[in-house]
Amino acid sequence: MFKKLYNVAGSLLALKIFFWAEPNAKKFIKGIFIGIILVALIIYSHNEYLDWVELSGNKSHLSNSFLIKNSLIFLTIIIMYFFLKKEKEIKEIKKIEGEEKIYTKEFKEDYFDKFRYENLKKLKSKTDFLLKKNNE
Repeated sequence: MFKKLYNVAGSLLALKIFFWAEPNAKKFIKGIFIGIILVALIIYSHNEYLDWVELSGNKSHLSNSFLIKNSLIFLTIIIMYFFLKKEKEIKEIKKIEGEEKIYTKEFKEDYFDKFRYENLKKLKSKTDFLLKKNNE
């Protein structure tokens, strides 16, 4: 009893870690789970039909039932493949005001133009101030 609970708890922990590592894994697990349930329902319905055919003796549509069952299973697998393969939609990135200036600026322009005084052509460094002081 405890061994089964331990296995279930370990599986749940592994799924939690998997979801944490890969956020799109929830979609993958749900898709696989839904696919397995659909295939199981198709097989169960077909077995019920086979039991009814055995009891009634009406075997006129027996070959068609196998064709329908296999077609439905194949269709389910194809749909699940495309459902899981579909990529996430890419969200449009919001534009930030002033961002265009950064990417479209000319070679002579500087990003720090907005911090300069109007009369200064170039920002002065500490070295410039020291050289000016020494020259005076």
